[in-house]
Amino acid sequence: MGEKNRMNRVIFFKKLSQLSTALGYFDIEGFRGKTVPVKLHMGENGNKYFPQPDLAKQVVDSLKEKGAQPFLFDTTVAYQGARHKKSNYLKLAIFHGFTVEKVGCSVIIDDTGVPTVIDGRSYEVADHLKSASHLFALTHVKGHIQSGMGGAIKNFGMGGVTKETKVQIHHGSRPIHQNDACTVCGVCAEVCPFDAITIKDGSWKCDGSECFGCGVCVDACQHKAIRNQDADMQYLLACSAKACVQEKHVTYRTGL
Repeated sequence: MGEKNRMNRVIFFKKLSQLSTALGYFDIEGFRGKTVPVKLHMGENGNKYFPQPDLAKQVVDSLKEKGAQPFLFDTTVAYQGARHKKSNYLKLAIFHGFTVEKVGCSVIIDDTGVPTVIDGRSYEVADHLKSASHLFALTHVKGHIQSGMGGAIKNFGMGGVTKETKVQIHHGSRPIHQNDACTVCGVCAEVCPFDAITIKDGSWKCDGSECFGCGVCVDACQHKAIRNQDADMQYLLACSAKACVQEKHVTYRTGL
């Protein structure tokens, strides 16, 4: 991974009105005639920090001008809530303004995928991403307690795969305790943002129902007494993202 730099142009712009001009600097003529998933997060209930419909419309209009057939795209999530089921997520997307009338294209939510092997691990890439040759990433950037920063890699690495793969990534980064190396110093319990780790009477315990596999405890342990069940979450996210975008033409639009 990372053996070749494929990002040969980066364009910065400050105003939404400059988006069409900025896209003109990219060679997206190859998108002509292609069905293009525009991968984005269409928001949680009560959260306003996601790419807004006006921005999505500008991307859709720009792709249409190039002769592409775009549609807005995301996947269902593993945790309970409005985005857990396709039907409910579609209702939420409409509630947030992602309608054909407002953005000029349809919305598709996937919950099934195709196994794709990266570095010996299988990731189920969402059906519509797997079958597409051209993708557009419309990504919002935010601080994230588990990945440090959530951006384009997380947009695909977690958002482009099935629920089963999402769970696989979270479980794979959970802590495994090495009892022989542990000094029971308690640092891991102090830094755990979810209060999943407890140390009582010289005994170490992690509550699996509270642990999100963020890996903070692994990094904090100076005695190497904790390791990931499989691998670091950031690494697993990167592998998952690679499974989604490898051998595809991708244009990334990332912002706050």
